[in-house]
Amino acid sequence: MKTDTKKGFGPSRREFLKTSTAAMAASGMGGLSAFVASPAFANGFAPGMTGGPTGFEGAERFQYNNTMSEGRAIEGIKALQAAGKAPKKISMLLTDGAIGQITKPFPDGAPSAKEVWEKETGIEIDIIGAPAEDIFKKVMQDVTTGDGTFDIYTGPWNSTGDLVSSGGAVNCSDFVAKYQPDWGDSERGTPTPEMEQLLYTYAGDYYSFSLDGDFQTWFYLKGIYEREDVQEAFMKETGHALTTPNTWEEVDRISEFFTGKDFGHGTMYGNGNLMSPFWGLATFYARFASMDFPNYHFFDEDGNPNLNSDLGIQCAEEHVRSFEWCPPDALTFTWAEAYAAMWNLQIPHTAIYTNLVKFGDGYNPDGTAKSKATGMIGSHLPVGRQFGDQINRRSVLYYHITAWISSKSDYPEAVYLFLQWLSSTRTYTWMAGNPGGYFDPMQQANFKEPLVASTYHDYAMETIPATIARSVPSINFAGQTALDNALDEEIQAAITGQKTAREAMDAAQKKWERIIKRQKRNGIVEAIQASRKTWPTIVDPA
Repeated sequence: MKTDTKKGFGPSRREFLKTSTAAMAASGMGGLSAFVASPAFANGFAPGMTGGPTGFEGAERFQYNNTMSEGRAIEGIKALQAAGKAPKKISMLLTDGAIGQITKPFPDGAPSAKEVWEKETGIEIDIIGAPAEDIFKKVMQDVTTGDGTFDIYTGPWNSTGDLVSSGGAVNCSDFVAKYQPDWGDSERGTPTPEMEQLLYTYAGDYYSFSLDGDFQTWFYLKGIYEREDVQEAFMKETGHALTTPNTWEEVDRISEFFTGKDFGHGTMYGNGNLMSPFWGLATFYARFASMDFPNYHFFDEDGNPNLNSDLGIQCAEEHVRSFEWCPPDALTFTWAEAYAAMWNLQIPHTAIYTNLVKFGDGYNPDGTAKSKATGMIGSHLPVGRQFGDQINRRSVLYYHITAWISSKSDYPEAVYLFLQWLSSTRTYTWMAGNPGGYFDPMQQANFKEPLVASTYHDYAMETIPATIARSVPSINFAGQTALDNALDEEIQAAITGQKTAREAMDAAQKKWERIIKRQKRNGIVEAIQASRKTWPTIVDPA
C-alpha cells in the first residue's frame, strides 16, 4: 500500500511500523519521570503480595496474591506443574505490532510482562508475529491443515464466530468457573456485564480473551479548531459555530468546510475517517448504527438484513458522499496512513484506534515532538443523530485483538492460565500503559492508572470509556468473513462510482441473505439475536 508522500501524508505503513512500534514507541516514555525508579518497593513485593512486576515506583499497583485473578492463575500453573500437566513452552501467534507490550520492559527499571511470567512459572512464551491484515488467514491455515503449530491464536474479535464454528477454539467455560478471572469485576473489569459477555463469550460460552480496546474513538485538531481565523471562516461559510460535532450531519459539515483549505500547514482534506477496503467498514457500521433511535441494527429480530431498507440506503448515500472530502489515496489507507495524515495536520478529525495519540502526541526522550500534531489533539464523544431532545451517540467495536486457545494445543488448561494472567486487570493495565505496542485500554482499572494516562493523555481518559459505553458490536458470528467481504465489495463499488448507493445496498442485501441461509445450520440467526442484546441503550441530551 502506498501513501502520497509528495502531498505530505507521511511514511508508508512499513516505515511507520518500523519507527513507531520499534524505535519511537518503545522509547516514547516521556512524561513518566514521576513514576520511575523509586526505592519504595524496588527490590520486592508490597506487603501481602506474592507476584507481579518490581523495580519501579507504583509497581505494587500491578502486584497480586492468590486471592486475585493473576495470583489464581499462577497458583493453578504450579499445581499443573506438580501433576506433570504443564508444558515447558507455550507458542503464541500474535499481531506483530502488539508484541512489544509483552516483551519490552516498562517503565524504566521494570521487567517485561514476559519476564515476569517466565520467572514465576518457568514456562517460556514463544511469540510469532504476523501482520494484522493477514493473521486470521494464518489462524485458519493452522486449523485446516492440522499442523497445530500454535497453542494460542490471536486476531480480530470479529473472527470469533468463524473460528468457533470451524472447531478451532477451545471452550473455556469450565476453566473460567474454576479459576474465576476478574474480567467482569464491577470495579476493575469491563464497564458493564454486557460488555464482558460481548468480549469474552460466544453463544453463551467463554472462548475469547480480550487484549485490546478497538472502540473507534473521535480525535480532532483542537489547536486548529480553536484558532480565531478558522472560527471566523467557518461561521462565514456555514452559518454555524465550529465546535466538536454531535451528529453525523455536523461531521459532514466540518469535513466539507476543511477540504481544500490551507491554514498554514498545507492543503487539508476534511474526512479523516477510514474508507478503504476492510478498515473502512468500521466507519460505515458506526454511521449505520445511529440511523434509528436508539439503534439501527444490521439485522432485524428474525435475522433479515436491513441493508437495502430506506435507512440503509440513506446511510450508504451519506457514506459515499463523504468520500468527496477524503485525502488522495484514501482507498489505500490503513490506520497507519490515517494516523500520519492527522500527525501531519492534513485532516481535522477522525474516528479511529486510540493509539493514534499514544504514538503521535507528546515528546520523545530527546525532547523532540512525536509529530507536528503534538499538543494540538483533543478528543470528543461519538456522534449520532438527534431525535427530539436526545442524541444516540454510537461508535463501533472493530478489529480488537483477541486471543483464543487452539483446539490442537496439548495443554489447554495451562495455556488458559497464561491467558488469564495476561488479560487480568493488573497485568493488562500495566501492559496498556506500555507504549511498545497496540494493546489499548478498555477495562475500568486501565482508566484509573497514571501510567496509562501518561501514554494516552488526560483528554482521552474520559472519552475512551464513554465511547466504549456507546459502542455497538460489529459482526462476529459464524459467517462474519463472508458477510463483511460481501458488504465491503459493494461499498467500494459505490465509492468508486461503479454502482449507485442503492444498487450497492440491493446487491449486498442479496449476498447477505444467501450467506445467512447457508449459515443457519451454524446457528447464525440465534447469534444475531444474542448480539442484539449487547447493543447499548444509552442516549444523551441534545
